[in-house]
Amino acid sequence: MPHCTVTLAEELLDGTVEERLVGALTDAVVSVYGDWARPLVVIALNGVPTARFAVGGRLGTAPGPAVHLHSRAGLFEQVPDAASRLAAALTDALVLALGEHVRPDAAVTLTGVPDDRSAVGGELFAARR
Repeated sequence: MPHCTVTLAEELLDGTVEERLVGALTDAVVSVYGDWARPLVVIALNGVPTARFAVGGRLGTAPGPAVHLHSRAGLFEQVPDAASRLAAALTDALVLALGEHVRPDAAVTLTGVPDDRSAVGGELFAARR
C-alpha cells in the first residue's frame, strides 16, 4: 500500500484544505500506478504549529510542506520512471491544494520497503507470494 505522510504548518490546515489535499494526493498516486491503487492509498496529515518548527536553528520558521511516500519497493519497479513521476505528481498535488507559493519549498521523499520488511495483517509480504 502506498502510504503518504504529509507534514506541514498547522496554520495551512483550515478545515477546507484537508479534503482537497487528500483528494489531490490520492489522484497523484493513481496517475502513476493506475486506478487499482486508489483504495490502497493511505494519507496522514500532520499539522505542526509554526512555533514548533525550526529551520537553521531558528524556531518559528516553518519549511514548505513535505510528503513522505513509502510503499513496497517493488511498486517503484512496476512503472517506468515511477520515482520521477511520483515526485512531480505529489508536488503538483500540494500546489493544487495549497497554492503555487508552496512549490519552491515543497519536499517529496520516496521510500521503497523490501518485501521481506513489509507486512500486512501480521504476515510478511514476501511470504504471501
